[in-house]
Amino acid sequence: KYPGVVTNYKNGFDILEKQNFFGISGRDINKEFMIIDKINLRSKSLQRLPFIFTPKDNEWLAKVDALVTFDDVLTLAKEMLDWQKEQVEQMKKLPDFDNHVLAKSYGLDDDDFDDEDEFDNDENGYGNSSDAEQNDDLDDEKNDFNNFGDQKADDEKDSNKSGSGSDSNSDKVEETKDKEKANAYAKGRGGDGFIEKPLKAITDEAYTQKQEELQDKKAKGYRYGKIPTPNLDNLSCLTSWKTFLKDMEAYKLKALREFGTTKGYLKWLDNSYKDFTKENKKTVMYLVKEFEMKKAATAYKRASTDKTGIIDPLKLPSYQYNEDIFKKLTIIPDGKNHGMMMLLDWSGSMSDVLMNTVKQLINLVEFCRKVNIPFEVYFFTSERGYHEVERKGWSTNVGEYQMDNFNLVNCISHRMNKKQSDLAMKTMYHMAHYFNDRYTNSRYMSKYNNPDDYDYSQHDSYGIPSQYYLGNTPLNESLIYINKLIPMFTKKYGIEKLTFITLTDGAGNYCRGKIIGASDPYSDEEYNKTNVYQIGKSKFTNDYGRDMTVNLLDHIKKTHKCNVIGFYVVKRIRKWDLEQYIEYKDWNDKEIKYAKMRKEMTKDKAVAVNHKGYDKFFILDGKRLGVENFEMNDVEVKKGTPSEFKRIFGKSMANRLVSRVVLNKFIKEVA
Repeated sequence: KYPGVVTNYKNGFDILEKQNFFGISGRDINKEFMIIDKINLRSKSLQRLPFIFTPKDNEWLAKVDALVTFDDVLTLAKEMLDWQKEQVEQMKKLPDFDNHVLAKSYGLDDDDFDDEDEFDNDENGYGNSSDAEQNDDLDDEKNDFNNFGDQKADDEKDSNKSGSGSDSNSDKVEETKDKEKANAYAKGRGGDGFIEKPLKAITDEAYTQKQEELQDKKAKGYRYGKIPTPNLDNLSCLTSWKTFLKDMEAYKLKALREFGTTKGYLKWLDNSYKDFTKENKKTVMYLVKEFEMKKAATAYKRASTDKTGIIDPLKLPSYQYNEDIFKKLTIIPDGKNHGMMMLLDWSGSMSDVLMNTVKQLINLVEFCRKVNIPFEVYFFTSERGYHEVERKGWSTNVGEYQMDNFNLVNCISHRMNKKQSDLAMKTMYHMAHYFNDRYTNSRYMSKYNNPDDYDYSQHDSYGIPSQYYLGNTPLNESLIYINKLIPMFTKKYGIEKLTFITLTDGAGNYCRGKIIGASDPYSDEEYNKTNVYQIGKSKFTNDYGRDMTVNLLDHIKKTHKCNVIGFYVVKRIRKWDLEQYIEYKDWNDKEIKYAKMRKEMTKDKAVAVNHKGYDKFFILDGKRLGVENFEMNDVEVKKGTPSEFKRIFGKSMANRLVSRVVLNKFIKEVA
């Protein structure tokens, strides 16, 4: 039914056979195996071993092939066992049974019968006694059987002396039976009250023993679980853009009314945001034009020219020497419908670079709005619902890993009208400003060093609701939800080419290892086990945040055929931040590649590196992401020569584009 796995299965069996996993090395498989082992090897080898089956064997094979249910298996197994016992009993009547090939192969001869394990049987009264007691009992019983004949003779003499009148023939019959019982005990051939050697499948025993040899005795075990399923029916982990704007506006009014926040901050916020969007406008429009040109060029490369079947009157004069007198039509295939989904890291470690990152995010949004690309922007936070005990946003299926509660906020969407979109972006601008440099002294040092220039109004912010605070990094939880949201997004808007972007400064939370329905992972028995989690049909044994992030991104990329781009915002560029992505042969090669990366970082404020899970991964200098516009009016022209104007103009365009690193890199990838 599944041809793709047959070859792999055959190769796997051949490997196990070479390692003697079934104990058939050096054996004659047609003479030394009973039917149960023949069936075992015939099935496992896919009928490729050179068995010669007898007519009776074929009858059993036909019954095996007709099995349907497990109850059928049990019934046939009992039937086959009873039949095989009868065959063994018949073989035991042979005078040379001990030398029979099957007796030797299955240990039914006398050679290994004295093994103590053969007598360790509760049913015969040995299972509950000590080893010494068992040996003494066995020795006594063996002595009894060795003296059996002498005792019988003495009994007969006593009987004759007493004139019992026992028939001599009857005495001989009884004597014969007793001797047969004694021999049956000695040779393990059964009999009332005697031990019979059990039948076994030696190929299965060999396989089990080999399996045990492969086990890592030092390993402390594994803990298996599946990635949980998002509960989309209960939207406790998802906040819509309408709820987001409603929460923020309500909090702003409350702050103005109750917290004494000055209106000076609102005025500063309006002016600052307007200045930012005004500075952005020229660059965004330029990049929109670049995007359209790149799309048109790509479509033109796929264009084809065909004859229409309509005569071109301008070519009629050449009909005597030119057969091509028909009109031609250039067919340009329709461009693919683009779409974009963005995920912003809203964790505490982003505070130093949050303002510049949000500015780049706004660039992306403005670009999408201008070219009419459907888009959705989310940011994640651990604060909303973080203290809730009930996991409303996740399924509670047994066997799934228990992920942390979190909140995925749909802060900006193409579904907003212009007024709503402007309000959402200004709100994000306000939130980023509120947290910018929150965990550093730069804000307060600016106030201390430049008291005359310090603008109190811009720092007298009305704040934000606690459910939108910066927290830890539930990046992996967000990716699990995104994996469910992407197909809904692409289907609804007919998106053929989706780009998924993450704006983050690192890896996600560590998987805590708690599995629903399983024992406590922090118990002594479970604590040191290795977590194994399943994403789709793939299993992974590392549960660190970064490893899980890579695996989730790979799953998103392969499942939804989307372009995954990552932007890693670094607060300050250290050597390790670049070196960890370098593939090198030796130390000298490493230093050369590092110098090249460092030069590119200095020039473009970003560098592209190879990273698992991403089609493109960019490291961004978080301290140099500020948007800069270069105005010709502000330049002092010394010579006024054409070459000087060319240099100034080139510098102005370069500054405008490089300062918008995210947007510039993005266009090259998606167009």
